[in-house]
Amino acid sequence: DDEDDDDDADAEYDDDEEEEDDDDDEVAPEPPATGLKSDEVGGRFNYVLADGPDESEDDAAAFVDAPSLASEPVASSPTLDAAAFEAPSETPLVPGLDRTWCTALVSDDYVNYARYFLREFGVEQAANFDDVHVDDCDDAAAAAAAAAKYLSKKTGRPAIAESTVLEIEALESATKLLPRAAAAYRVPRVDAAAAELLERLATVSPGDRRTRFVTCCAFHDAATGLGANSRAEVRADLESADVLTAGITRTEAFQALLMALINDERAAAAAPGLKFEFFEFRRERAISAPPVLTGAAQLRERLRNDARVLSNGNVDVSAFVGSNVDVALLDDAAAELHRRLGPLVTDHVTKILTTGASGQQIALPLARFMSVPLVVCRREVEDASDKDLSAPLGRVAYADAVDVTYRSKHFGPGQQLYLPKDALTERDQVLVVDDFLASGSCQEALLRLISKCGARPLGLAVLVEKAFERGRDFLAGWPVPVASVASIVSVENGYIELAEDD
Repeated sequence: DDEDDDDDADAEYDDDEEEEDDDDDEVAPEPPATGLKSDEVGGRFNYVLADGPDESEDDAAAFVDAPSLASEPVASSPTLDAAAFEAPSETPLVPGLDRTWCTALVSDDYVNYARYFLREFGVEQAANFDDVHVDDCDDAAAAAAAAAKYLSKKTGRPAIAESTVLEIEALESATKLLPRAAAAYRVPRVDAAAAELLERLATVSPGDRRTRFVTCCAFHDAATGLGANSRAEVRADLESADVLTAGITRTEAFQALLMALINDERAAAAAPGLKFEFFEFRRERAISAPPVLTGAAQLRERLRNDARVLSNGNVDVSAFVGSNVDVALLDDAAAELHRRLGPLVTDHVTKILTTGASGQQIALPLARFMSVPLVVCRREVEDASDKDLSAPLGRVAYADAVDVTYRSKHFGPGQQLYLPKDALTERDQVLVVDDFLASGSCQEALLRLISKCGARPLGLAVLVEKAFERGRDFLAGWPVPVASVASIVSVENGYIELAEDD
């Protein structure tokens, strides 16, 4: 409560199951100047002298109807109400999942649990918003329902929200305790402040003082206007109660809600087609299924029909990459590279690194497909003359750069790659992308550049691999997977021979 409410010690204890006892009505005395005060532990706790929670029901998680209130609670979120907010994608990024939902959950551990439990139902947690707040609502079920409706409306995705309340019984016969220490408490948000309250009360209360944790979960889909609600509670003595106990009720309510969306006739209409199946089975089926992408087949056809072998052994693909860019082909090729790399790589990549115009042409659609930033390093010849206007800008383009040097098969030694120092950080896990893998010298330099920045290389993806130049063998010292859309095994006599596609 605010400081203005510190003297109001006779507020009602909000407990739906409390039995009225007219004979024991008491008026709280004026709170003393010292002792346990609500504003010392966050200023958000209602306290009265009243009976504690009754124990007429067993601990349980149950599907419940959404409460009917005279006025709808008002929910808000600084993140969702910001002008720059962009709604999460409707398309799951993880193979095996077929829909995306948003959540409004407070505890970090609970958010992670929800993310992985939702996968068992084919749902990807598109985003979690822990700053959704419901104003002036003492009913946990109503607060959860209001938050879910607000979140789904703002994001355009089905949403799950939760509200967890801690209740602590009053001690009527505790004559030696200060009034506020003996009062009943109702905490509308179980967090660090609630943990401090439990710790303070435990030092001055008998160990068997009763507490109750109640969690209500709500699901809502703004597109259909349908939803579902669940409730779970756990009672514990004060000496054994802590905020981790709330994890039990949160887990039970969350599981009850999802099972209701499958088994309850009323709730199932809100999420049609929802089905429980272990995520490992879902992903294995998605990965092993015959690919529906046509990127590899199209690229192989273009290599056979439109590519030319030059006198120096290079393969000219300017008919569809480089000078004349077949955008649709490269989009399909990027999707194929994403599939071939697999979730062990793609789920963890934070940035893509490439160099050269042709490298960017395949890196751009792949970065867009994976929703990660693209970083492009510059290339320069080490001994390029100041008068050589054809030399690309390298070190002179950056105030503070990281560089590596390598030997190119076609351009000779002294080739350098430059990158701003802050382009990659120690937290980044980087995928190298290029148009061709030939000798592997350029790609090896890119891997060294990543390591020099303190980041971690995760893999290499190329459009075309010239397998006969053994670039993959050259890179064998780097423990990263290599994926290509097409592989050329020979260019003898000007004829392009492709490896059998897997």
